[in-house]
Amino acid sequence: MKSDRRPDRKIRHRAAPLDAADRRILDVLQNDNQITNLALAEKIGLSPPACLKRVRRLRADKVIVRDVAVLDPESVGHAIVAFVGVELDRQREDVLAAFERRIALEPEVQQCYFVSGEIDYLLTVLCRDMEAYNGFARRVLATEHNIKRFRTSFSLSRVKYETRIPLG
Repeated sequence: MKSDRRPDRKIRHRAAPLDAADRRILDVLQNDNQITNLALAEKIGLSPPACLKRVRRLRADKVIVRDVAVLDPESVGHAIVAFVGVELDRQREDVLAAFERRIALEPEVQQCYFVSGEIDYLLTVLCRDMEAYNGFARRVLATEHNIKRFRTSFSLSRVKYETRIPLG
């Protein structure tokens, strides 16, 4: 276990609570973000102006971060999903920030988490094939001087993939 973890790195929690109408709006939008405001308002039982006002507030408050099309990776030629545990040699704030900036620039890295436990970061990496992953590992991970070690596990099959957040 690492003793030099950064106490200044806190998990951010949203301060403003969501009411029942906000949760209903978000629940519908997670399934269909292209629904018209009129249809959304009818579904959740609000007037269209009240519904639109709430959606705009949810966007302004960064509850709704962005609208995207969710693609099937294999359908667009990305068959390899790799989970990479990265252990750094040093954990000073400037070194961690530099690693995060570097990783954020890599298009293969779909997700990067600063985690507790034996590793420092957990990456989700998407590649066309093993050759592409090998290139990524050599170009990015093997050349990063502060990486003490990295270990990769490859997905054999996707059992569940969900972007929807349960709102209770």
